[in-house]
Amino acid sequence: MRVYSMVRPKKLSQIPDAMARAERLGYDGATLLELTVPPTLSAAAGAMLTDRINMMSGVFVAFPRSPMATAYDAWALNELSGGRFQLGIGSQIKAHLTRRFGMDFQPPVRRMKDYINALRAIWTCWQDGTRLDYDGEYYKHNLMIPYYNPGPLETGMPEIHLAAINKLMCRLCGDLADGHLPGDPITWKWHEEVMLPNLEIGLKRSGRSWDDIELGGYGFIGCAPTSAGIDTVVKGLKERVALYASTPEYKDMLAMHGWSVSQEDFAAMTRENKWEEMGNLVSDEMLEAYAVIAGPDDLPAALARRYGGKVDRIQIDETWFEGLSDDGVARLVAQIKTI
Repeated sequence: MRVYSMVRPKKLSQIPDAMARAERLGYDGATLLELTVPPTLSAAAGAMLTDRINMMSGVFVAFPRSPMATAYDAWALNELSGGRFQLGIGSQIKAHLTRRFGMDFQPPVRRMKDYINALRAIWTCWQDGTRLDYDGEYYKHNLMIPYYNPGPLETGMPEIHLAAINKLMCRLCGDLADGHLPGDPITWKWHEEVMLPNLEIGLKRSGRSWDDIELGGYGFIGCAPTSAGIDTVVKGLKERVALYASTPEYKDMLAMHGWSVSQEDFAAMTRENKWEEMGNLVSDEMLEAYAVIAGPDDLPAALARRYGGKVDRIQIDETWFEGLSDDGVARLVAQIKTI
């Protein structure tokens, strides 16, 4: 099992130390979130201070940037890092695209298919010297003069990992992507009954197999060496699960499990600004569907039961680790790698 650290500092100046620490603790890679720092900038800072660790943008919001702009960023980062950059991209929801980024909203699955095909056409031009002539539904690229062509990479083209939760995006991921990013936290049941079957449909559509795609882990992982620490992690994660459950995108996921609480129950509490109280709606059973929480002695075995043989990579957000030293985290990372 490959183990990635979720790196989420709010300032770019904090990224170098966070990346150096992740490499020192033995992580295979770092997932660089797009929150307040563009993950491409985080990857550039990390690439210059690390030698081994992979850097995945997760999730780089694709549609506010043209495929050409993204192609240049990913190409430069793959060269700088010696092939350690992985482009994790996603579509983002309508509200963020239109109200935060100020972009038009277009059908996301068809647009993402066009986006990935455009990226690969641009990269093929640079890598193989072919003429750039891409004519897609949303994107058209047919100008590339030597002055703007960075030329081939010894490392080859960057990998594309697609954030996909719902069935049609999962099919596209299986069809075109090098890897799958589950994106926002999901339950084990959603992963097994929605994601995996639709990823397989996409793989078969393109004549590929499970060996041709890297599967990322899903859900939350929490750990603490004491019962009081576990209680703190449980409380925090129930509040976080409630936050996600309040959004319309989680309606079908909640309904799938047949829980007595619905998406609208959570949404009603957000309208009343009852953010902490929302966590009380999350039962222990519901939390267990979203998260694996255990002490350090039991966590590797618990993760093996949830993820063993089902995914290739998990990511740890140490926000949900309580009372663990760096040495303790390093020991856990080494043990989880053996799964």
